[in-house]
Amino acid sequence: MISNISITGINQFKQSAVDSLHQAIVDVNGVELLPTVSLCHHCHSHVPAWRYHLDNKVYIVKHCATHGISHHMIESDYEFYSGIYYTQDNPRYNFNGGVLIEASDRCNLECPHCYHLPDNKIVDQPIETLLDQIKKLPLGINQVNRIILSGAEATLRPDFAELVTEIKSLDPDISVTVMTNGIQFGDHEFVKQVKASGLDGVNIGLNHPEYIDHHVVRRKQISAIENMHVENIPISYISYTMISLNEVHDIMTEICSNYWQAKNFRIRYGSDIGRNPGQERIFVSDVYKAIETWCRNNDKSFDRIIEADNNIYHIMARVENKDIRIIQWCDETDIDMEELRSGPWCDFVPDGVTNFLHQIIRRDVWKNQGLILPDTPPDRYKFNRNPHDTPLDLLNLSWSSNNHEPLV
Repeated sequence: MISNISITGINQFKQSAVDSLHQAIVDVNGVELLPTVSLCHHCHSHVPAWRYHLDNKVYIVKHCATHGISHHMIESDYEFYSGIYYTQDNPRYNFNGGVLIEASDRCNLECPHCYHLPDNKIVDQPIETLLDQIKKLPLGINQVNRIILSGAEATLRPDFAELVTEIKSLDPDISVTVMTNGIQFGDHEFVKQVKASGLDGVNIGLNHPEYIDHHVVRRKQISAIENMHVENIPISYISYTMISLNEVHDIMTEICSNYWQAKNFRIRYGSDIGRNPGQERIFVSDVYKAIETWCRNNDKSFDRIIEADNNIYHIMARVENKDIRIIQWCDETDIDMEELRSGPWCDFVPDGVTNFLHQIIRRDVWKNQGLILPDTPPDRYKFNRNPHDTPLDLLNLSWSSNNHEPLV
């Protein structure tokens, strides 16, 4: 393992770069919107970018000092984009207090869309290592007050219950939840054990719709939901990931026909991260319209939730009194950092806690591909319990120092 390699990146944020962005928009007859920061999909550096619209579509143009100008669509419907209302004022839809921590690289499923690329030969990090990582976070009721254990599959740790107890002991204001595929929770004794350890909630990924007809996997997942209800362990969300929009029917039918109690249900289409390279790119408006159409065709109510943290990567809607988070992830070509200045936060890669989407893209570079991250994220995009609305100035961003520990 090589450690403490200091890398000095190229200064991407110069006036000449900003001028190039403006000219690039003029060259395609686009209409300028607002500046943002993105990632170069060649060298993985943070780079200046600018939003614009053209022919009822929304784009960003990026400028990398090494790889030049490139244009990428970020939403296929400008009218839809213009109607997105974003707020952090409703605590039900504010996720700024939680930080995801990877507790295991192992998994007991092989979902086709997985960003993680699990490795069942890797030994889990000791509890002490994870506690040291968590202690570096600004813990407290008004800062980081929720730790979300993720994987791959965190519940495969034989000491999972002990880990939960140890985290809870760090601060009385901390809650601990887990992202899981639910398989382990199909065992009622396991559920009792983790409840006794102090686990505060569960996020269940039912994952790919093909599992609906996979009797062994889905039976365990349904048992998990039932066990959680019996033991009164809150379910924050139940989520699905699609390979095709044709799968909306099976997903919505399952959601609407079950008694399952969850804070919300989540439906997303795959993206070009991790195990699913080459995924066809669609946008949140496409997923939204597919679900809205299904509801209309099946006589189900459908209403957008205006008072939620909506942005171009997720929109909240209510279907038959169930909250649905409609999701479409970006990838490295079209990431718009101005949309990612709030939670869910993650601590997956070096150099600061940032939004989940930013982290899994950089994690894919650093851990899945084994490459060195060339720079650090601007401080503007790091953890902030109360993100400010100061306009972005591409020429006056600030950075912390960057030391990396690349995989070898």
